[in-house]
Amino acid sequence: MSAQPQKLVETIKFSILICFLGIIVPKNCFSQETAKKLFPRNINTPYLNQLAPSISGDGNTMVFLSDEVSSKRLNMQFTYKTGPERWADAERLTIIDNSFELNHLRGYSLSYDGKTLFYTTLKAGGIGGYDIWYVTRSGNTWGHPQNLGKPLNSPAHEGDPSISPDGRFLYFMRCDQMDMNGASGCKIYVSEKKNNVFWGEPVELPAPINTGNDMTPRIMPDNNTLLFGSTRPGGKGGVDVYMSRKSYGIWSEPVPYDFVNSEADDQYVSVPARSDLLVYSMKLKDKDKLVMAKIPGGLQPAKVLQVRGKILDSDSGGPIKATIQVFDAKNHELVHLIKPDLRDGSFYMLLKEGAKYDFSVTPADKKYFFSSKMFDLVGLEHFKAEKEEILMEIPQSGSSIVLNNIVFEPNSAQLSDESTLELKRLFLFLKHNPQTKIEIGAHLGEYLEDSIQSNPDLTEVIIDTIENVVQPDSMAYPISDEGLIKEDTTLLAATDTVIEMNEETFEDGNLNNADSLIEEVIEPEFIYKYTYHNDRSEKEAKAIYDFLIEKGVPESNLSYKTYSSEKPIFPDEPSKNKRIEITFLGN
Repeated sequence: MSAQPQKLVETIKFSILICFLGIIVPKNCFSQETAKKLFPRNINTPYLNQLAPSISGDGNTMVFLSDEVSSKRLNMQFTYKTGPERWADAERLTIIDNSFELNHLRGYSLSYDGKTLFYTTLKAGGIGGYDIWYVTRSGNTWGHPQNLGKPLNSPAHEGDPSISPDGRFLYFMRCDQMDMNGASGCKIYVSEKKNNVFWGEPVELPAPINTGNDMTPRIMPDNNTLLFGSTRPGGKGGVDVYMSRKSYGIWSEPVPYDFVNSEADDQYVSVPARSDLLVYSMKLKDKDKLVMAKIPGGLQPAKVLQVRGKILDSDSGGPIKATIQVFDAKNHELVHLIKPDLRDGSFYMLLKEGAKYDFSVTPADKKYFFSSKMFDLVGLEHFKAEKEEILMEIPQSGSSIVLNNIVFEPNSAQLSDESTLELKRLFLFLKHNPQTKIEIGAHLGEYLEDSIQSNPDLTEVIIDTIENVVQPDSMAYPISDEGLIKEDTTLLAATDTVIEMNEETFEDGNLNNADSLIEEVIEPEFIYKYTYHNDRSEKEAKAIYDFLIEKGVPESNLSYKTYSSEKPIFPDEPSKNKRIEITFLGN
């Protein structure tokens, strides 16, 4: 390394160290140039090593390795946030045997929801060699270790697992050689989950990944960006971190994370859902410390929406058995299939920027009505987080529920393709509850009108016939010097005319007396008044009615009605009142 880069590295390390010791003013710590920040002192214990962090999607829980003075062993530690910049003192994970002889020490990762810890071990009861095991957490309690089984685990060595944000895919490495501190002859594989127990046959990732000794995969919050370690040529030394993106099933040429790579091994990294921070460990003096670094813009994964919530019964407040489905609203491709935790009804998901998503909850008990929502992330520019408490109910006579995912074509009463999933859910509910009768009510948002079609939204027109009470009027045409009638375009265009002429009007074929030329203006008996407006609510309600009739729902179970602007939910914001509402009429 040249003198100048070496000096820069030492400067960065020194800046981090003095900030860690709290010597200088916070605003001067970790400048934009270095963009690094240490975890607090109760995590980065000064006289011990802390390394290989794995953080949950919300950034609130973390596992890492730390040695202990008494045992001189690296043990897995667990901690959680207690405030914006505060973490609880870390505690050893005793459910996992921390023996050097059993574990590939850094070969673990935390799921994005923070409830499952995957790790790599030679623990008895495995398939052969190092296997991938997992433990789940409920509150502060961890369950017993479970082996992922065949065919994901094999007689070879599997390790360093990373679960996708939707829980459907597990990325891991399969290696020729593996011990507690390292591995060689490694390739990255992915396996798809088949059900709650079994995983599918692992598939080796194609080139340009797996062109060298590629290991420690970490699938990012957008589910399309992969970070991994590699000893491929062109690196800075040891194992370096690389990034590749998947588009239409093809992985891009890996790009090195040079802002974090060094001459040492750099591979155990973690990225929370906000996607702009890299959590890893780096050497300071003679100890490893946990650090957060800002990821340069071009190397960040795509932005996501984080949704954390609970599915509960509206009466009891307890969890119910249900299925969460998330589809791409445009192409109806399934994006997420989630089962809420039956212990507390909780769920967690990440949705990537650039699409509109149809989200729905369908209870296992068909007497419950479904719940739905549309997430529009087409213009998402920054990480967002939402909390949802969804109360599921069994409809009673007289109760009303809004269909949130009904969408019409712009300035039209024609149902959009985005509404298809919602309409199918409504049909299936009525099919499973054949005695249920409903009214489809359409409510208008802001009512607009004008005497001309001044707005594309003014698609409807009212024509009023009004009796004309104006009496006929008359006037004479002006005559030119040549004895011809002057053309008055304004007058001629005004109305139909009748020209009355008597015998004295002509003399020798010429006009005799201009005063004898009279125009009698005949006004129409009725005139028409046009009012253009945007109230298509009755047509909208009927469109849904027609869809259900076509699907086979009995007419006797359906009715539709327009409420126009009669029942606003937001009196001060009329544009928010537009909705389709189902009212249950009993059996």
